Amino acid sequence: MFVCVSMLSIPAVRADRPLECAIALELTSSTSWAGTVDGDIIGDIAITENPATFIGQTEHFDENTVITTTEGVVINIHDLGVVSFKSWRFAANGVVTDVSSPDWQWLVGSGVHFWGAVIPGDVVTASATMMLTTS
Repeated sequence: MFVCVSMLSIPAVRADRPLECAIALELTSSTSWAGTVDGDIIGDIAITENPATFIGQTEHFDENTVITTTEGVVINIHDLGVVSFKSWRFAANGVVTDVSSPDWQWLVGSGVHFWGAVIPGDVVTASATMMLTTS
């Protein structure tokens, strides 16, 4: 039983298929989001946007993402993306730049793809899908 439990603390899928997660976010300032990740990786997520470029109704963003798993593993991601202020849809591509646990080092260098939608309102939220593609 100990072997099964310890294996479950690391994502069970490594190279046989991409890791897929659902993300729920809330805008916490004009340049940051916070929320949760659920799926192949479970935990909290914080996104900090670097200076963005606005062209018409499109924002081109550069951001740093930190996921802290329920086990306390910290996953750092850098990505670039766009959001349309017309459709409120967004997409981003990036890479896992660092991981705090030796058991998760295989994720470093993985491609990261986000896509989803912003929901404007008194409290601005977003929902997204995140996929990590390992080599």
